Amino acid sequence: MNPRGDLLDRLQARGVLRPLDVELGRCLLDLEADVPMELGLLAAAASLAVSQGHSCLPLSQLPAVLGEACGDDDALPELPAVEHLQQALQTSRWAAPASDAAVEPLLYDEERVWLGRYFHHEGRVAQVLRRLLSAPAPAVDADALRVALDPFFALGGAEPDRQALAALTGLISPLTVITGGPGTGKTTTVLWLLAAWIGQRRASGQAAPRIHLAAPTGKAAARLSESLRERIDALKVDEDVRQALPTTASTLHRLLGVRRGSMHFRHHAGYPLDTDLVVVDEVSMVDLPLMARLLDALPEGARLVLLGDRDQLASVEAGNVLAAVCAAAGEGAVSPARAALVHAVTGVWVNSHADAGRFADAVVELHRSHRFDGDSGLGQVAAMIRAGEGDALCRGLTEATYVDVHLDEGAAQHPPTALVGRHVERFAALAHCDDPREALAMSTRHRVLTALRDGAWGSHTLNEAFERTLRQRAGAEPDALWYPGRLLLVTRNAYGVSLFNGDIGVVLSDAEGVLRAWFPDAEGGVRKLALAALPECESAYAMTIHKSQGSEFEAVDIVLPPHDARVLGRELLYTAVTRARRQVTLVATPDTLRRTVARSTRRFSGLAARLTASSD
Repeated sequence: MNPRGDLLDRLQARGVLRPLDVELGRCLLDLEADVPMELGLLAAAASLAVSQGHSCLPLSQLPAVLGEACGDDDALPELPAVEHLQQALQTSRWAAPASDAAVEPLLYDEERVWLGRYFHHEGRVAQVLRRLLSAPAPAVDADALRVALDPFFALGGAEPDRQALAALTGLISPLTVITGGPGTGKTTTVLWLLAAWIGQRRASGQAAPRIHLAAPTGKAAARLSESLRERIDALKVDEDVRQALPTTASTLHRLLGVRRGSMHFRHHAGYPLDTDLVVVDEVSMVDLPLMARLLDALPEGARLVLLGDRDQLASVEAGNVLAAVCAAAGEGAVSPARAALVHAVTGVWVNSHADAGRFADAVVELHRSHRFDGDSGLGQVAAMIRAGEGDALCRGLTEATYVDVHLDEGAAQHPPTALVGRHVERFAALAHCDDPREALAMSTRHRVLTALRDGAWGSHTLNEAFERTLRQRAGAEPDALWYPGRLLLVTRNAYGVSLFNGDIGVVLSDAEGVLRAWFPDAEGGVRKLALAALPECESAYAMTIHKSQGSEFEAVDIVLPPHDARVLGRELLYTAVTRARRQVTLVATPDTLRRTVARSTRRFSGLAARLTASSD
């Protein structure tokens, strides 16, 4: 046993480092007898940081990253000073100054250290996004742009139309990022943008473009497809334009071409996608490695449109690409040249600044919610959560200010009893649906969302409580795995049967009386699968907030534990609240709400700085 690894062993014994982290640190220490202890610690801590969602580790934040893992900074042993960490990096041949050409396991700058792979993921994302915005600008005809946008927008109003600005950006820029909260019109805007772009190309005699729609999960892809299909028929466009519009989205994994048994995709820089434009929805859920692989497969000359809500939870895996791009864009002012073009096309001036960079012109934030206005309870609560105003939120809830958002502090004492009693009838009704489409539609009316998976306030415990009652209602055995009306959540991708992590289905009998699992299909219908063909699933009466991303329900109950938990933060609560269209019940104590709203999730990354750097 290498004595230089004693600190790693102590950190593992205290529950700070995982076995994987310790093994990585020890591998580095075992390379040579003179590898300093600090280098093994940094390798292990950088690995831990990736598991927490960071793509790099600021040296000054080493105690915070380790303390987050054990929940108590005071429980940590004495750690090396920052200057000793820097010295270890600078004197070891197994670490190198961060650069695209470096191949060492650890890469560093004055403030941060990266696992080499994640530094290069950041570099690839920055390189491609900057290349898109560095492409020679085509000649712009303001009159032609106005003609293209006029069928979809009322141009020339007193205030800037942010949706029109986003569509205009998409017509002239190889990279367009449209961000905004739920109901702000991101999907409608991208549909109008695509229709305007196809119309432009048709008018100039060009072939219909090859457009691909994608999302990080099957559930998000299905919702994007459904939203577009609902809107296309109402478009006032020529039939050839309507026929050229895409209506089916896929997961990013399927778009890139998953290879079974391999970490590599079929499409990459050497074999890029056959596309003219890629639209990615719910981009806040896309992790750094997956974004790097998507951009690697984007062919020269293709355009990219990213849609997402930067205030939602970041991806489960490392990175927060949308936040980094929005940070690179600044606070909303565009370049003077872009402002002049917007005025020429729309007749309205927008804020501009001489120092606004390329990303400022590419990112458009939509502010107006068409689902609920700022005066609705849901709108006000979402805004207070985003702003970190926990005291104001709790005051409004305890005074019953909002008709569509309620606080149920009593149910927070024992959620299984309270929530099963309140909602079991609506879930039991699924078993009596003759039409699987009706059952799946009914299932979107309500959902219980939890911050945790395990424990008394977790989705696992709540699902067990629902299942005990629902099995009894269905006349099934107490331990029956399958019973009519069971609501399913797929937890592992299964490409052979086209099911993906996060997909929702329901168990019902087919025409022969055989229990089958029914899932939405890509065309808005349903398809059935034999129960034996299903991948790993769990019940979906309650689901974690992370799993709910990309979904919408009429009403949600949000369960937060009374004790502190690392996952609690305003992004988590904002994501949960904005899953609801009409009604939210917060099953929590005021203290928990204040603590949750006060905490903002941090993601350490070097991406935003690399996006705005003069060279990479």
